[in-house]
Amino acid sequence: MLRSLRIKNFAIIDDVSIEFEKGFNVFTGETGAGKSIIVNALSYLFKGRSDSSLVRNGFDKAIIEGVFELDDENIKNKLNDQDIDYDGLLIVKRVIGKDNRNSIKVNESSVTLNFLQDLLSSYVDIHSQRDSQLLFEKKNQGLVFDKYCGLSFNEYKEAYNAYLKVLAEYDDLLNNTYNERDIEFFKYDLEELEKADLKLNEVEELEELEKKLKDKEKYTSLLDKSLSIYNDDGGLKENFYELINCLNIDDDSIINIKEQLNDLYYSLDEQMDKLDKLYASFNDEDYNIESIEERLYTYSKLSRKHKTDTKGLLLLLDDLRAKIASFEDRDRVLADKKKELDNAYSKAYDLAKEISNIRKDKAIELSKDIKQETSDLLLDNCVFEVNIADKDLSPTGIDDVEFLIAMNKGDTLKPLKNVASGGEMSRLLLALKAVFIRLSNTDLLILDEIDTGVSGKAGMLIGRKIAKIAKNCQVLCISHLSMVAAYANSHYYIYKEDDNDKTCTRIKKLDEDGVIRELANISNSVVDDNSLAAARDLYNLAKSERND
Repeated sequence: MLRSLRIKNFAIIDDVSIEFEKGFNVFTGETGAGKSIIVNALSYLFKGRSDSSLVRNGFDKAIIEGVFELDDENIKNKLNDQDIDYDGLLIVKRVIGKDNRNSIKVNESSVTLNFLQDLLSSYVDIHSQRDSQLLFEKKNQGLVFDKYCGLSFNEYKEAYNAYLKVLAEYDDLLNNTYNERDIEFFKYDLEELEKADLKLNEVEELEELEKKLKDKEKYTSLLDKSLSIYNDDGGLKENFYELINCLNIDDDSIINIKEQLNDLYYSLDEQMDKLDKLYASFNDEDYNIESIEERLYTYSKLSRKHKTDTKGLLLLLDDLRAKIASFEDRDRVLADKKKELDNAYSKAYDLAKEISNIRKDKAIELSKDIKQETSDLLLDNCVFEVNIADKDLSPTGIDDVEFLIAMNKGDTLKPLKNVASGGEMSRLLLALKAVFIRLSNTDLLILDEIDTGVSGKAGMLIGRKIAKIAKNCQVLCISHLSMVAAYANSHYYIYKEDDNDKTCTRIKKLDEDGVIRELANISNSVVDDNSLAAARDLYNLAKSERND
């Protein structure tokens, strides 16, 4: 959940801080007081790109800071990968500079916008008018529906990309024709590369051996000196042995020391024997520095000529062989590649078919889920359907997905963007949110203008639905309706206040009496005994239903 938010010098907001609660948090207030700016600030905090025009006039920078409580293993792993401290709290801070000096910090560590979006995109869902419009686009409907289906495309994408690779190779064979002069050049390069007998990791091995051989003289000199100190007449070995023999004294303490020295002598002799064998191996190597440098030059010359590394040269070998074969035995090569293409297509298509079958089963299930949610919102005649049409193999499979809807009895199913009035669309979108939120790990849902065009009983149903959603995730909602606001666990009032020569946005959390007065004000624009009584009845009704 979002525990707190601070906004400073952002648009018309000078400096406000808000402490949030779990459940349903609602914002109300006068038109133009800055309610939507709160949502804009939150949206910017989590995913917005830098825009210096958002900085309040007369100031150098704007600051938005949110403290997010989210104890999640996935979050922890991503932060650990960036060496960012994490104890279950995320402090996200955005600074927007007038001079375009901007920063993003998570727990005091600088991060990129892409990292921040990846970190929180699946946990924060911001629903605004713009987001509603995005849901009208077919491509976004497909993405939302696939998430509902719980689909994983890893295996399919691998097969689809393999198919595209073979398709490109087949098209290349069909479209590229070579003449005799081309083939001569190809053969010359092929012969040169084959003669070089390239090996993938040989350069690294040769460079390591080259360094070893360059150090060989130094190593052998030191080893030879070490062995001489130990083995020569009057050397360490002879003197050590003589030392031990001098301790032939019948005394328990000295006998114990002699035994220890004797063990040390044999251990030392064993290690020096290993050193002697290592010295011999240095002198027995057949390599010489000249042959290694010549071999490395061959690799360097070919890499410069063809502008690639060893791996690229080996791929070039295969490519040259294929080009020569395609010229000299075109029909067979084409037939083999066509067979490979057919197999790749079949593998990708079979996986796409499995995905399609899952979608078709889930489409029926989603229609039923949406029907239940829309019935709760007084849209009894609403029919929602996921239309799945065939299309050619694509990155998302063989299905063209589109949401269709009919709002009234006898209506023909039409694309989502062509149907529903403002109030109906608000309720429909809330129904979709209610379904999809259950299947996600969304921790914070932000709703702006969700009750546009709604009044009366429909408003109460929206309030009731939001309260139900808020049992599973924190909800922040801007509302214009008392019937919606009455269902909130926490109520914040947004207003404007003149401060010397400027107007500032202020926010205060309302107590129960304040909530009832605000509900009365929203309902009738007049606060009197009658409106207060009605507001209290509404508040108590919503509270009892919310606590059921």
